[in-house]
Amino acid sequence: MPHRRAAAVLRFSSLGDVLLAAHVPAFLKQADRDRRVLFVTKERFAGLLRGHPDIDRVYALAERGSDPAAPSPGVTGSLGALITGLKEDGVEEVYDLHQNWRSSRIVATFPRGKHVLPPKYGLRRRLWVYARWLKPKPVPPLLQTYRTASGLPPDAAISPWLRDSLSEAELARGGEQAHAASRGQGFVLIGAGARWETKRWSVPQFETLARRIEEKLGLRPVYAVTHRERAARELSLHEESSLFLPFRELAAVAAHARAIVSNDSAVLHLGPALGVPTVGVFGGTVPELGFAWQRPRDEVAEIRLWCRPCGVHGRSRCPLGHHACMKHLHPDLVYQALERALGGSPPRAGMKSGNGARVSRSSA
Repeated sequence: MPHRRAAAVLRFSSLGDVLLAAHVPAFLKQADRDRRVLFVTKERFAGLLRGHPDIDRVYALAERGSDPAAPSPGVTGSLGALITGLKEDGVEEVYDLHQNWRSSRIVATFPRGKHVLPPKYGLRRRLWVYARWLKPKPVPPLLQTYRTASGLPPDAAISPWLRDSLSEAELARGGEQAHAASRGQGFVLIGAGARWETKRWSVPQFETLARRIEEKLGLRPVYAVTHRERAARELSLHEESSLFLPFRELAAVAAHARAIVSNDSAVLHLGPALGVPTVGVFGGTVPELGFAWQRPRDEVAEIRLWCRPCGVHGRSRCPLGHHACMKHLHPDLVYQALERALGGSPPRAGMKSGNGARVSRSSA
């Protein structure tokens, strides 16, 4: 039996949520350096955690169709097998960040252990979507909630766990790919895709922003997309500066970026994990739902409309058919947010333009 107490952090999916949840081991080690930290997730995300400086062991839930010959980052198996392994590892604390039926089964396995279930603010998020006239409070940035749950002050330092996880070889390879895609210049990584239609700013708008970045900042745009995304087809003219990489390889490239500009997607959450300034482009979702402003200089560009947000996680189409939240978000506003994220101008809260647009920042 291990002589140090162990804490299990549970977050099975999705990619963006795992990126944010992977900050918790660092928070727990800040609070108690002698604590062992185990991380439980799905097999598809386990490789992203390889080399994490604050995770002592990864427990990966096996998935159908996975490669049995692939190297295991820790313990891989069924939920029952993971529970057995966690028992043998001497788990005394369980931090359930997912709070679904799988994670609840793990929690129930340790009735005498310490159970920490950070608030998920489900009701408050639904009020933002369906009853905004009640003026619900903004949901705190998720990493602030996680710091509090870990026993730290809400403004405790955030370490770039993903940058620290990458090997020197991975960072060097990422630098080579970044050099090729940016033609040897400094660059801004642009996350042009998103799973949900209402979260997508259009490619022509990103292209306008990219031209401004080149003209005024001397930085090249490098686009991050997957082959399955519609943005990949629309970016065919920028193939030499578009990256179609596994996410860990993309992270190794992003580690060299001057900044990240992204829709509300997993690419946005690379910023805190790598220590890179970020600008979130928000449409059908809003930063008040808790998925933005994770660090003090993180920025958000958005237009305030009565119909926002139209969903907690995004929708496949605009319920009103106009998608004005994205179509009317001018690239100038996103560029101004980028300047502030880079430190070129002082951060300002609630800057409004004549058309009701606003660029915001965190006060955390």
